[in-house]
Amino acid sequence: MLIINPKRVSESLEIKPYWYNYYAGYSHTFTHEIIKSAELQQGAIILDPWNGAGTTTLMASINGYKSVGIDLNPVMKIIATAKQLTKNDVQILEKKIEDISFQNKVSVNIDDPLSVWFDYSAVESIRKVESIITGAEKYYSTHNKVSSMIAWQCLMYTALFNCVREYLCEFIPSNPTWIKKPKDNLKKISFCWRDFRNKYSSLVRDMIDGISLIDHDWDPELSKIMIGTSCDMELKNQSCDLVLTSPPYCTRIDYGVATLPELSILCVSGTTEINNIRRMLMGTTTVPKSTHGMLDNLGDGCLRFIRNVENHYSKASKTYYYKNFVQYFFSLQKSIREVNRVLKFRSKCIFVVQDSYYKDLHCDLPGYVIEMAESNGLRLLENVQFESKNNMANLNLKAKLYRKKNVAYENVLIFEKD
Repeated sequence: MLIINPKRVSESLEIKPYWYNYYAGYSHTFTHEIIKSAELQQGAIILDPWNGAGTTTLMASINGYKSVGIDLNPVMKIIATAKQLTKNDVQILEKKIEDISFQNKVSVNIDDPLSVWFDYSAVESIRKVESIITGAEKYYSTHNKVSSMIAWQCLMYTALFNCVREYLCEFIPSNPTWIKKPKDNLKKISFCWRDFRNKYSSLVRDMIDGISLIDHDWDPELSKIMIGTSCDMELKNQSCDLVLTSPPYCTRIDYGVATLPELSILCVSGTTEINNIRRMLMGTTTVPKSTHGMLDNLGDGCLRFIRNVENHYSKASKTYYYKNFVQYFFSLQKSIREVNRVLKFRSKCIFVVQDSYYKDLHCDLPGYVIEMAESNGLRLLENVQFESKNNMANLNLKAKLYRKKNVAYENVLIFEKD
């Protein structure tokens, strides 16, 4: 199997339409080379249990394979589905762009989560565009809403995400996983319907142009992208021929907050539902009340690291940070067990994993994944390491207080189901 640097890209192969700026675990180029060298049979199914923005599912479709992409964040389901847009959907999009010119009326809730950043007229403009995407359909849950969306609707939503983010640029700091909020109403963002409509229409056209540069001509039934958890996948035993994935980083990234503007657009039940989604995501910064029974089968190396965190001298290590890591590794172990369950015998599983630090303690995540995988019947075939200069751990400037070196390593771990 051909292994290249997951982050280093070849300009001749990398696919760069106007998508969503998401910190991906690996590039389109890396994914293309893995799938091509896997020599899968026609009809094979490729799984990504942490599908994110849909790199795996997109490249599976481009290479003519079926795929399943799973993610708990409904925002990621929208973006990954948008990437599955085919040439047949472009005509529908052209017509929908014309519909944006009409002054449709919408009602805005007083507690609309978008009102954290935008004034009433700006929120109204965003909701007008959303009503064009969804039509007259009324949804009783976000899961129902997002699951019913087809590719062209998801592309229009993705353009809406990007458009809103452009207006929010002054509230997005150097750490891309956190969004600031205005201190008072006078600092909220304001714009008129005409300006927002024109900016949004331009973004949709840019995305359509990006699509036309790629051969998006495949059976739309090739990919199945769903909202779900990697800990309990709705897939049959031994149903997948290849797993290619990258687990969420073990650096306390709050993926719910990172996609807060998008969740504010999508969520039917507002702030309460956003908070619930945030708590469910793997890697969340929230912690359980109890860790009873969560330390089983984590592996010796992982347990040593957790105990070192618990005994660290820094503030909250024994309480908050200890629980946070236990929760992460508990979910990771359950997910790896699920991967083994759905993978066919003699089929391969590729994890792209990055190490990190807690204060001065090295978190050897690749090593912990190897321990968990081998205890669940996955045999390590290859471990290829690449230095990663741009990594999520370096976003925390306070880390320099504990250590001078902040080099991280990206490991490509190849397993086979024994």
